[in-house]
Amino acid sequence: MLKKISHTATIGLAMVILLSIGCNSEHETSSEPTLVVLSLDGFRWDYAAHAHTPNLDKIATEGVRAESLIPVFPTGTFANHYSMATGLYPDHHGIVANRFTCPTFGEDYNKSDRSTLRDGKFYGGEPIWNTAENQGLKSAAFFWVGSEADVQETRPDRWKIYNNSTPYGDRIDTVIHWLSIAPEKRPNLIMWYYHQVDSDGHRYGPLADSLLMTVSLKDSLIGVFLDKMEKLPQSDQINFMVVSDHGMAELPSEQIVHLDQYIDTAHIDIFDGGLTTANIRAKSGQLDELYEGLSRVPNLSVWKSGEVPEHFNYGNHPRTHDIVILADVGWGMGWSWRNYNLKAAHGYDNRHTDMHGIFYAMGPNFKANYTAPAFENLHLYPLMAHLLKIEPADTDADFNKVENMLITNK
Repeated sequence: MLKKISHTATIGLAMVILLSIGCNSEHETSSEPTLVVLSLDGFRWDYAAHAHTPNLDKIATEGVRAESLIPVFPTGTFANHYSMATGLYPDHHGIVANRFTCPTFGEDYNKSDRSTLRDGKFYGGEPIWNTAENQGLKSAAFFWVGSEADVQETRPDRWKIYNNSTPYGDRIDTVIHWLSIAPEKRPNLIMWYYHQVDSDGHRYGPLADSLLMTVSLKDSLIGVFLDKMEKLPQSDQINFMVVSDHGMAELPSEQIVHLDQYIDTAHIDIFDGGLTTANIRAKSGQLDELYEGLSRVPNLSVWKSGEVPEHFNYGNHPRTHDIVILADVGWGMGWSWRNYNLKAAHGYDNRHTDMHGIFYAMGPNFKANYTAPAFENLHLYPLMAHLLKIEPADTDADFNKVENMLITNK
């Protein structure tokens, strides 16, 4: 009798353990969607063809890559990251450059002033993390333009104050930690960012040996992340995307035109811009003379507000001021009293392929070994909403531009 009771108890205990394991497994792997998006700033569309990138190659084979990811204009970091997040052109979300003066508030937005970057009043539109939060999902961001700000009085559940000296290994470990916590607290959306391909592109030039070494290093870090992600119990439920905001073009030092040789700088009230593009507000009564002077500058296009060609989707927001100027690809603009030593730049016409970025993706919703046509990066917003199974906000984007890369029955 004792043996029978012991045997029965053993069977009962085994059943409890098996049920417990089954419940824990179901708990850990949660059926809610998970999307991880990594941005590699300044990673041009063709860098992978010139460098050793086995991990991006793996994603392309097991999932999808696009021929290129077309940035919005201007082809800079802040405008494009926020367009990816909102599905809006800069004219509609208001982040028209890395730095600008806002006439409405009479204040500057400046990437060097972190307090302005965390002020939600500068940001229009609804970033994808807000869309997720508003529909009951959780989100996290490890550096993404807008994620530090109280946009619509909302931030991601988890977010970091930007610090480009944060070790890349720490960033990977943090994202893996976020993916490892209990499902009821686990982010459904994680967005994170690496800056170095862009900074080294400026320093060394596109396709320079030192730049291509950086490209290979960032690819190896993707490999570290993939190895750790694939060990997670819910790894087969994670969609992973790698994107970039823009490309890079060579800028020979002798191809800098000096604006002060063509215009009277006293006619400028505000000059928001850099080497390749700028928005200018003229002093009262000086607009026409300033415009005519800038129109004489070689290798430069100049438009008054509201007259920028339609394909740019730009130049109508008050923050673009009176005049928009754009250098030809491979040319820069500046002042005769300054030295310019960058070997490459971006910000140019977004139709030029040197400005195009990358898109790679893998996961349960993506086709395998599929090459998608080039598409504009603002269409990432409805793609992310679809993968998260949430209703997107009204935007300039079109889901039809990206649904070709998805498995139709998912």
